[in-house]
Amino acid sequence: MLPRLWQVQIEKALTTNTIMYGAEEIVLITGCSSTTARRMNNLPRVLPIPLYKHQAQRLVRELTKVQVLANLIFIGQP
Repeated sequence: MLPRLWQVQIEKALTTNTIMYGAEEIVLITGCSSTTARRMNNLPRVLPIPLYKHQAQRLVRELTKVQVLANLIFIGQP
């Protein structure tokens, strides 16, 4: 199995409602607890969970749909 070498940096939520929607997407895609996802209130912040590349890309796409700005961060060499 490939290592998890990616993280997502959450830059900004464009409205207050998007924080809630963004947290829901984080829980659905990463499988982390809702407590961890809701800690993303103080932005910008890096999600503390290493992800697979496709998983991180999907999370960024879904966050963009709910008006949360996010970027991929490569955290290591395979």
